[in-house]
Amino acid sequence: MNTAAHQTALLQEALSQALGPSALISKADTALYTTDVYSGNEAPGLVVRPTTQAQVADAVRISTRAGWAITQRGGGMSYTGGYLPQRSETVMLDLSALNRIVSIDEDDLVITVEAGVTWQQIWEALTPRGLRLPFFGTFSGSRATVGGGLSNGALFMGTARYGSAADIVVGIDVVDGRGRCIRTGQAAFDNGRPGFRQYGPDLTGLFVHDAGALGVKTQASLKMMPMPEAAEYGSLAFATQQEAIEALSPSVAVASVRRCIVLIPATTQRSLDSATLMKDIGRLSNVIRSQSNLIEGASRKDQNGRRGATVRRGQRPHLTFCLCRALSRRRARRL
Repeated sequence: MNTAAHQTALLQEALSQALGPSALISKADTALYTTDVYSGNEAPGLVVRPTTQAQVADAVRISTRAGWAITQRGGGMSYTGGYLPQRSETVMLDLSALNRIVSIDEDDLVITVEAGVTWQQIWEALTPRGLRLPFFGTFSGSRATVGGGLSNGALFMGTARYGSAADIVVGIDVVDGRGRCIRTGQAAFDNGRPGFRQYGPDLTGLFVHDAGALGVKTQASLKMMPMPEAAEYGSLAFATQQEAIEALSPSVAVASVRRCIVLIPATTQRSLDSATLMKDIGRLSNVIRSQSNLIEGASRKDQNGRRGATVRRGQRPHLTFCLCRALSRRRARRL
């Protein structure tokens, strides 16, 4: 047996003993883990799907002691290349099984979730309670996870008013390269619970937007807010793209505007052209593999129940916005 294959077999056996055989993904199924949405790279030597933070810590400790690199993958919706292996001696952690909502604190307005929980899961859990996240979802689809969003700078749903995913996180549980568990924020203190993001240096901020390079996120606590009492949508047409862009800032300055985006018909149409779609199907088929078929995945509703819009030729640039009326303090407390 050659040295590389022997070392791989030894590491695989060590991981199997520590985590159980079911935690290791078979070689036949690793093709899914060689690409993100836009690019492909070398296949990881091993893929592990842990189900607990303790298993994540064991996998990291065993792998790094053997001299292997670690990458981590959530929903597979990234287009940054952050989780793609750079060498074959890489253990990729599939964190999709860390998919539990740990707690929902309606008094402190904080939800704590594992890293593999999707933004859609949170929306569905909070909506019946009259709550939501300030930033409540990415442009990457319903499979996108909290861990991936915090690692790669997730934007979109709620960003115009409340910023990115990194702006609503108040604490993170991270496993470092030696397999040690680190907790940031107020919850790190004895008898502490998630609330304030920084007690002293902002260690929470250290681990966001790092593409997973500084540690493996296993859990996060996020701010919540009351669901707006009412919402209306509108769209304004402009003669040119520049005029639409110039209208963005004054629109967002209006307190009731919660979302505001510019739609450029030419760009949208180009993305929907059959040639462009066919070019991407190879990679997208991997990404939406968990759906029963390609049509279901492509036509899936977003987390608010809306389907994608069609673009008519000759349509002008539009500024699309969402106006919300917030609950009064008295009514919010009653919720």
